Amino acid sequence: MVERQQRLAFATAFVAVVIAALLSSGDVRADILIKNVTLYDGTGAPSRAGVSVLVKGERIAAISTDKIAAGRARVIDGTGKYLIPGLMDSHIHLRGNQGGPPGPDGKPGFNRRSALTALDSYLYYGVTSVYDSGNDPAFIFPLRAEERAGKIISPHIFAAGGTISVPGGYGAGATSLKVTSWEQAKAELDRRFADEKPDMLKMIIDRMGIFANRTVPTLEAGMVKQILDYAHEKGYRVTVHAPTEFDQTIGMAGNMDAYAHPVTRSLVNAAHIKQLAERKIPVSTTLGAFSNIARIGDEPKMYDDPLYRAVATDEEIAQMHDQRQGYMAAGLSGMFKGMVPYMKDNVRKMHDAGVILTSGTDNTLGARLQQELEILNQIGISPFDIIKIATLNGAIYVNRANDMGSVETSKIADLVLLRADPAADVKNFRAIDVVIKGGKQVDLTKLDLPVNKKK
Repeated sequence: MVERQQRLAFATAFVAVVIAALLSSGDVRADILIKNVTLYDGTGAPSRAGVSVLVKGERIAAISTDKIAAGRARVIDGTGKYLIPGLMDSHIHLRGNQGGPPGPDGKPGFNRRSALTALDSYLYYGVTSVYDSGNDPAFIFPLRAEERAGKIISPHIFAAGGTISVPGGYGAGATSLKVTSWEQAKAELDRRFADEKPDMLKMIIDRMGIFANRTVPTLEAGMVKQILDYAHEKGYRVTVHAPTEFDQTIGMAGNMDAYAHPVTRSLVNAAHIKQLAERKIPVSTTLGAFSNIARIGDEPKMYDDPLYRAVATDEEIAQMHDQRQGYMAAGLSGMFKGMVPYMKDNVRKMHDAGVILTSGTDNTLGARLQQELEILNQIGISPFDIIKIATLNGAIYVNRANDMGSVETSKIADLVLLRADPAADVKNFRAIDVVIKGGKQVDLTKLDLPVNKKK
């Protein structure tokens, strides 16, 4: 009898250990109660103290300042801490679409590990959703499928696939739709809608011609409208890369849905900003991408910042530094020095006018999103306003604000628990204690990142 009881006790303990291990690894979802926390819900509402948030499955089940019975939920004590929605990067180009082992054709294949470590870097810095604004469809859509099936640890992935341009135009890469006629464009769009089901399309309206660059062909206004009308008819939104006010006006005339960048090459007119605000057209900020190129000539070791060192290997940091020579040789560093002040002024004025700004980096590393938030603060946007820019506005950008982007009942539980008040100091967005994506707590210590290998 004693031996049987000992075997039963051992088996019970073993099962408990296995369950605990599975829960910590994120393989099993358990209900979660975060109690007594200060909540910034992402909607722009003031903070609320002493709040409890119950997560059941992948959704937020209850939010209250009254006591919520924990039941079988795992309890996280939020005393002295701050809860915000998961952050979103509304403009990335996930790395890993090249540089991997050669395929059957002998050409370099995809570098899966590079992609997965980049996705880990986003989670490490509290980014629970990303929109890939142009990539190889054969690379990004299978990763999206794996993320949605729970087969990889990753932020929510939204993706455009190949961009839409013209032969010889800006952004007309190997996997782009290079429009030559409406019949050709329609046939290719139909194939994409059937086979790839992009979350949004990405259109390029950019004739270049700035500084010493030659002018290139771009989509004409009539074709822009045909593509936009057809996409909307089929239920797809379109974000547009249009770096000048003139090109943005073409996009607006065609009733586009979002902009991949602010106007970058000049100061924008007040009338244009007013139209963006009135039509509620979201704009991805992408200030860091341009600012870093402008800075790199004068700050050759800028990527040695601990912000980057935590999520990028020595080799990756070296590659970032090596890019400096290319930027300087091409004249980009000097050129962007002239552009960035216009961009910053435009973004600040758009914010003041009520334009929907959403944090985007035009990059592929979680550290960049934290830097983007800090640049937004540097140009005069308060940390409190940045909470909404980095959360709910991103969900608006990808048309998912009905079930993502804010801490509200029935929405997907994408949450970040911070050790310091994000509205008091923008750098407190880095003070991450817990990240929850889709109701599952991410074990930040298990992510494949340098910060977890130096301990």
